[in-house]
Amino acid sequence: MVQMEDRHYIVRRLTPLECERLQGFPDGWTDIEVDRKQASDAARYKALGNSMAVPVMRWIGERIERIDNEETTA
Repeated sequence: MVQMEDRHYIVRRLTPLECERLQGFPDGWTDIEVDRKQASDAARYKALGNSMAVPVMRWIGERIERIDNEETTA
């Protein structure tokens, strides 16, 4: 947030690159070509909004695997 002179706050929108990093994707993951043009920021935000965070999904998968292994050895 940035405080302006008149004490109002402005919230800066995250860039697609920042969103990719927060989601655990490599830089430029959503920077693809669509109909011979670069994807718009809106299309990139939509793609990221429809995805799941890679680190979180990895964590969930590892926990499921751990429980599965515990049940098979018990």
